[in-house]
Amino acid sequence: MKSFGIFLKKGLVILFLTCAVPAFAQIVAPVPTTPVSTPENLDVGSLTNNTLPVTTINDAVLFYDPSTSGPSITLTASLDDGQGNTFTGYEWYNITTDGTTETENLIAGEATQNLTLTQLAPGYHKFRVYGLVDDGSVICQSDDFEDIILFVLSPLTVDTAFDTNGNPLAYCATDVPATPIELSVTSLNADYSANTNGYANPAGNDFEVSYAWYAVKDGDTVNPIDLATTTDTYSVTLTDPGTYTFYVEVEYVVKDKGSRDYVTYTGNVQDAGVDLEIVVSPTPGAPTITIGSVTD
Repeated sequence: MKSFGIFLKKGLVILFLTCAVPAFAQIVAPVPTTPVSTPENLDVGSLTNNTLPVTTINDAVLFYDPSTSGPSITLTASLDDGQGNTFTGYEWYNITTDGTTETENLIAGEATQNLTLTQLAPGYHKFRVYGLVDDGSVICQSDDFEDIILFVLSPLTVDTAFDTNGNPLAYCATDVPATPIELSVTSLNADYSANTNGYANPAGNDFEVSYAWYAVKDGDTVNPIDLATTTDTYSVTLTDPGTYTFYVEVEYVVKDKGSRDYVTYTGNVQDAGVDLEIVVSPTPGAPTITIGSVTD
């Protein structure tokens, strides 16, 4: 239940009005649409009085930065209600759920127009604001409220595998397997364990991502070879002699990474916990013939 009312100045009787509105007994949780490729698919943005639909806000999708233990964002409430009432104060709440009901948790000490949040954990977050108007004789709190739903993208864990298709992991440069060795991404995992607000989050595999495969020849990690493959698999057709290891870079499509290097998630292709190696051996040229000793 939410108590709302008119708060009188000192020396006057304080009148509290309590309304049994079931809005706080229900849950309006974000429902992602998979595969998630746009902020709209994540169901993030604003809604009034906990009533659908959600108005999508692209900036409500944030990247998790490990160096700061999560992103920061400032929420700004409007100065007025659009009906001629100018707010003089605010109440901000963090909303949590047990999966059936939602609970308003007052954010203590936050009574101004701006709410700055830091170190947001991966996953969904929901915040609420009420406006207060003090006309000098009475303080009125808004019956209506505004919510905003945010989502923090978790660092992905990339699981990879390979199928030799019956081929050895070493072959001659002129004897590339007719059915190539296949490297693949088998799963994408997102960790939301640090988020305890109760909202269900999409799985890593629910997101649309982009792929970029690379080979490292003879340990030269400074100059990886772009294998020019953008799908979740790569068929090994290398012919240049050398010893190769492989990795794949994965990025979310839902938000442009810009200059954020930390949001590119890399997975090495491994064999029993050890980086997979494929050896391409040079094919020797023809021997030459000379005449040695002669007895005739």
